[in-house]
Amino acid sequence: MKLWGKPIAALKPLIFGISLISLMGISGCFLFREKQADDAEAAAAKANDSAMRAEQAADKATAASADATKAADHAAKAVREATKEMDRVSEKLEEMARERDEEEEEAPPPRHHKAKTSSAEKITAGGKPDAAHAASGTADTAASPSAAAPTPAH
Repeated sequence: MKLWGKPIAALKPLIFGISLISLMGISGCFLFREKQADDAEAAAAKANDSAMRAEQAADKATAASADATKAADHAAKAVREATKEMDRVSEKLEEMARERDEEEEEAPPPRHHKAKTSSAEKITAGGKPDAAHAASGTADTAASPSAAAPTPAH
């Protein structure tokens, strides 16, 4: 039986080595899995931070949108008020135009008389007739019957 005992004894270190390598491989897998888990936790923390920043940005955008809505409502209110004021002014102007038209219909238009210019006004300060009468060759003194007749000498 000694023959059988020696080969088994030679196998003992081999079995011990295989089991040691297996344990190291299993522990290496656990370490690798633990590193993956740590990496996954770090990635989850980064994603959580990104989500928080995105939520803050969304809150800011919502606040800006609310402010813009308030400004738009204020502008719309100002436009409505301006429109009402313009309508009021237009009605007042139309009323004034109707009143003016009614007054014009009731009263006849005034007659304008053109003032005839006298010969004295046509003669300039130097005692000469103005250019329009000099060019036509007629003077008011010649057209006047009293100016054409010679005065008797006393």
